[in-house]
Amino acid sequence: MTTSLLRPALAVLALSVASMAQTPAPKLILSEDFESTAVGQIPAGYTKSGAVAVADDVAHSGKHSLRMEPAQRGPRRITRQGAEIAALGGEHWGRLYYKVKLPTPAPVVPEGKKFAVIHSTLVSGKATSPLSNDPIEVRVLDSVLGPNGTFQYLYNVQPAKRPEFATGSKYLYRYSDEWTLAEWYVDHATQTYRFFINGEEITAIALHKGAGQFTGAEIPAAFESLSFGWNNYQPAGEGFTAWIDDITLSKERIGPLPAPAAAGKK
Repeated sequence: MTTSLLRPALAVLALSVASMAQTPAPKLILSEDFESTAVGQIPAGYTKSGAVAVADDVAHSGKHSLRMEPAQRGPRRITRQGAEIAALGGEHWGRLYYKVKLPTPAPVVPEGKKFAVIHSTLVSGKATSPLSNDPIEVRVLDSVLGPNGTFQYLYNVQPAKRPEFATGSKYLYRYSDEWTLAEWYVDHATQTYRFFINGEEITAIALHKGAGQFTGAEIPAAFESLSFGWNNYQPAGEGFTAWIDDITLSKERIGPLPAPAAAGKK
């Protein structure tokens, strides 16, 4: 290539690099990588339910992650409320990485039945329903494991006194002992929910109801708290062991972290 032809290409490349450099990073409202928390403890500002604590056996980044110990059923999670959660308002992007110890428990099909599941929640928020003005739990990272080892992702809302409702994908997924990137987006103003795994949107559970169309979505105007961990509602034998790392919440999409280097990462 001649010098005269090369100059325009270099100019375009320089402009592209400069443009990328000027793009501001998303402003994080909450970020937790567990590095400053001692092993066996939970981060300051959170409360805990069940057997959950920071561990140094595996990590997506750094040396620490949040480990959920196995239990037959019930929550093993940490919960945050306060200024950061209030700052989210009715719209936010969330991101975390999770992994699960294999093999996982399998649902036990009761005698006389043909199907059984284990419903597990990894991220949920307490709020007030914009439809019925009653307490609800909004489960933005949720799964249901079937008897053949596959599970579905779903968006699930559990009112305190009304029946729950959900929209779920097909049973296409398997828990992995590799780190999985999960992202979600909620918007009260448009009653929108979006969900991504490893950067790919799972459109089967997306919601785009529209302003004021609360039925079947009930995305709240504000969250009172958000919980991160594991909570399964049906018996799971010896239970799930799982890890979460690099939780972030923002008004903008955060995207993935750079892939961890081989040395010093577990």
